[in-house]
Amino acid sequence: MKPLVTVLVAGLLSIAAPVQRTHAKDAVVPAPPAARENSLFILKAEKSFVGATVEIFHVSGDLLASQQLQKRKVVIDFGSVQYGTYIIRLTKGDKIQEYQYTKK
Repeated sequence: MKPLVTVLVAGLLSIAAPVQRTHAKDAVVPAPPAARENSLFILKAEKSFVGATVEIFHVSGDLLASQQLQKRKVVIDFGSVQYGTYIIRLTKGDKIQEYQYTKK
């Protein structure tokens, strides 16, 4: 689980700045450090989704991170990304599940 969280957080951190520049008209404001405790998204997938691809998108459609799901449960930390809405998509074969996370 640690490699997935590390990769997802690293991916989110590396993409956050370009997203802000690309969408400056949206007036997206970075979250203050105090909001970190409310920035965790805990995903518990069905057993059939172990090995699925996990993708995190900004609502604008920009792909922020992608990784294989190693276990059923994963914690995604949105603490260092901008306020906004994000889509977490699990894809395995022809099965797709999507979740939405809004950081306020």
